[in-house]
Amino acid sequence: MPSKRSGGVASIAVGAIIVGLIFILAPSILAGAGAINLGGAAQSILGIFGAILLIIGAFMLIVTKLYIKTSADQAFVRTGMGGQVPIIDGGTLVIPVVHEIVPVSLQTMRLDVDRSGHDALITGDNLRADVAAEFYIKVQKIKEHILAAATSLGERSVDAESVKHLVNQKLVSALRTVAATRPLHELHTKRDEFAQAVQIIVEKDLAHNGLTLESVTISRLDQTPPDAMRGEDNVFDAQGLRTIAEITQRQRVERNQIEREADQRVRAQDVARDQFIFEQDVARSNAEAQKDRNIEIARAQAQQEASTFAAEQTRLAGLAEVKRDEAVQVAEVEKNRALEVAHQQRERAARVAEVEKQRTVELAMRENAIAIAAKERERAESEAQRFAAEAHMEAERQAVRTVEATQTAERDKARAIIEAQAEFEKKRLQEQVQADVAAYAVVKAAEGAEAAAAK
Repeated sequence: MPSKRSGGVASIAVGAIIVGLIFILAPSILAGAGAINLGGAAQSILGIFGAILLIIGAFMLIVTKLYIKTSADQAFVRTGMGGQVPIIDGGTLVIPVVHEIVPVSLQTMRLDVDRSGHDALITGDNLRADVAAEFYIKVQKIKEHILAAATSLGERSVDAESVKHLVNQKLVSALRTVAATRPLHELHTKRDEFAQAVQIIVEKDLAHNGLTLESVTISRLDQTPPDAMRGEDNVFDAQGLRTIAEITQRQRVERNQIEREADQRVRAQDVARDQFIFEQDVARSNAEAQKDRNIEIARAQAQQEASTFAAEQTRLAGLAEVKRDEAVQVAEVEKNRALEVAHQQRERAARVAEVEKQRTVELAMRENAIAIAAKERERAESEAQRFAAEAHMEAERQAVRTVEATQTAERDKARAIIEAQAEFEKKRLQEQVQADVAAYAVVKAAEGAEAAAAK
């Protein structure tokens, strides 16, 4: 059902009414009791303010009690004064006597349809099918759909029960229409196509009532048992029973034929198995005989090969003995030859060593003489170098003496020049001093003469 706005707003409205009454009545009551004496203007202002609060509170209370809003999964249609008004996700004022509302559920509604037994559907091959179907229907949040749904159901609420009561026969009719066009086997194997065909028919019929079909599900589909069919007084059931009998008998014959053929195949397989086993036994016997024969042949060949191998080993042993003796003799000859060659090589090596020794001694004596001569030459060269060094040192000493004498003469010369210059400078200074003294005396004498003349 649509909900009414109340709670906090209603409490505020009642509080405003009470406060307004207090402002209107309190001054008169207090003045009459002599407790307080308000002027006429103040009493009028309080009365006006109280009246305003009273009017506002009364209006809020009326609106709160009469304002009806929708929930998320529901809408409603307000009828009466102002015409039909669909309300979705909102609310409106509903005045008793003047207005009425028709609730419309927006939830998906599941409508179950079960047709079985005498009410089972008749298929295209005159059989009956027990069918259980579920239709999922809802009213879209569209004003036209909500108005159509409310109009179709009149004053009843738009819910699952009322919708089922309204459209149940339409749903059954759609199931019957589609079932009558297809044989039972096809309905069973192509349930999705069956459901889609029913949905196409139902959608058109439900659209007039403002309803939308979301989906159709065939949850159960089976042949109606023959004992639930009325073959005596119903031509469809009679034909259906005949079809059932024909099919079941034909299936019985086919089943019996399949069983007989299966027995024949089993016997043929048994014969083939026995024949295979016999052939395997014969093959096993032949294989065992061949095995024994091969064993005897292999044993004889092994004995022959053993005898041949023993004779060959004896022959090889004799040959080996002869070859060993020959090898010993050859080795002895080679040994003697090697000893002779070694003796000759030792003698040759001794002679070569003696010659090398003499050559080494002569070479050493020659190298010793050369070394002595080289030492003498080195000693002579050393003496010559020593004499040359002493001569060079003496020349350097003489050069040093010459330089020292030259420097001494230069120093004496410079000293004489410096002394002469000093003497000349001394005389020049003395003469300058004497000239300065004479000039000073002349100046003083002149000054004295001038002073005397002035007196």
